[in-house]
Amino acid sequence: MPDLVPFETAIVHNADWFMAHQKREGWMDVQGDEFYGLRGDATLIGHSVTVRCLAWVLTGQESYRLSARKSLQWLAERQDSKGGWRHNSAFTLDGAQCVFEGFNTYRLVTGDREFDPILIRAADRMINGTIGPDGELLLPNIIEIGEYAHFSLLAWKTTGKARFFKAAMHIAEHIQDNFDNEQGYWLPFDRCSERSDLTAKFLRPVIRMFMHTFAPRGRFVARIAGQMAPLAIDANRPQYAMNLMDAEALLDTLDGSCALPELKRQTAAAIKWAETHCTGPFPGSLTEAASPQTGPPVYPVPILNDTKMAALWPTTCLLIAYCSMNHPRYADRARQTAQWIISVQDNAGGFANFQRPDGSFLPLQSGNVNYYACIALWLYAEIYGGSRRLFTNAEESDQMPQSAQMPRNKENGP
Repeated sequence: MPDLVPFETAIVHNADWFMAHQKREGWMDVQGDEFYGLRGDATLIGHSVTVRCLAWVLTGQESYRLSARKSLQWLAERQDSKGGWRHNSAFTLDGAQCVFEGFNTYRLVTGDREFDPILIRAADRMINGTIGPDGELLLPNIIEIGEYAHFSLLAWKTTGKARFFKAAMHIAEHIQDNFDNEQGYWLPFDRCSERSDLTAKFLRPVIRMFMHTFAPRGRFVARIAGQMAPLAIDANRPQYAMNLMDAEALLDTLDGSCALPELKRQTAAAIKWAETHCTGPFPGSLTEAASPQTGPPVYPVPILNDTKMAALWPTTCLLIAYCSMNHPRYADRARQTAQWIISVQDNAGGFANFQRPDGSFLPLQSGNVNYYACIALWLYAEIYGGSRRLFTNAEESDQMPQSAQMPRNKENGP
């Protein structure tokens, strides 16, 4: 293996962890995430492709690329007629957004366009399920749409199709409109989608009690996060560290392709809010929710409202936000956060989702959360560590193997 910094080595080890759980046909026998939790969900398979692609770029070992390709073939055979993975995913938008991300990274690093029709249909499913024809927001979970703005910009940069850029700008507008200037953080739920009608008043306590009592997972929770969310939301206020996902589109400004000055202003304030209100028990870590709680949780998902344990997913969102700001004042804090992330990786290469204050771990490792750990570590090494460039400046890709360089030609059209 080439000489790698510890953050890069962690990515390679996580690729090994994924490959150890890969079945012969490309499916992954891994849990999705702590909220939806379907084992072998298409979303984690898509994201795991990115981890293996990064390992291939770092090591040049063909086994990672071939493993990723096998998973993409498995996914390509199962895409539904709308562009998602309805029968293989317990996730909003039928998992199209996360699977798109894996196809997109594979195309980025290999230049292979074989899967472009699959990629484009998935990206269209993502934007058509998030933004309406007049730019209205269809998916009011403001936490979740942060990565969709980023993925839409990735789709635009890969395909050159203007509709993806337009969708990204609409999503960014909705994110910015849901910023609470008084607190300096984003609301977790779209303020324009809140409901106070009789139906909502009747069903809301029933749904919330059910969620708190039974903590269900899988497709039912995915449905609540999408179509039924307005009926479950109560007391919309800044509350969750994972709202830092709303900063992700700033990553796309680092290659000069676009500018989002208002989002950057909001992100600087949001980093401060999360560091203040969601401080984790270990340096550089965050908890899921703010403490002390000032009222009932916005989302009735018990694990999302934990205020004690260091939580990997929001901590990776913090590191990505540090990277998106690309400023020396965040470098030391970013390094501390990156070091905590690699500290929760086990000998098999998997990252733990939660670390208790006593240092022990919950026995939960999820594919999508492991992807987030790897992408955050890659971005840290790229932006603050001086490592090879892939996502933030395509013109500096000469350090990669020739076969891993980003294709320069783009298709044009709407």
